[in-house]
Amino acid sequence: MTARQIIQEIETLPPAERREVLLHLKEKDAEYSSSVAPVRYLDRAAARPMIKEILTEHAELFRKLAQ
Repeated sequence: MTARQIIQEIETLPPAERREVLLHLKEKDAEYSSSVAPVRYLDRAAARPMIKEILTEHAELFRKLAQ
């Protein structure tokens, strides 16, 4: 069964049952969101020493991206 088919099936449900499905999905989404590690960033000062190495190592990729 595809996602589209599941959505179509849900749309045929009575409002109370659609709400039940929605609540279930929201709960699952909240569980997933709380289990995912937050995105961490490297500050500019810490990244500076690595920039030259990264640009050199991936020079061909950066050339392609610049095209």
